[in-house]
Amino acid sequence: MHWVMWVFWGFIVTLLIGCHLVDFLTGRKYDFIEQERSLNQNSAGSDTLREVARHDQQNGPF
Repeated sequence: MHWVMWVFWGFIVTLLIGCHLVDFLTGRKYDFIEQERSLNQNSAGSDTLREVARHDQQNGPF
């Protein structure tokens, strides 16, 4: 059972090193936290807000 621990922690360490290596090699190009939204995404967000407002107006507060 001792080898299972080494395989598990080896996998975790390899995964972390791989993530940092990809970050370094790509120059942090793939930042998923702060991405610029495309025009299509902005339009979809606006449409959703309009639809919610219209739905609230039709049904009233209750």
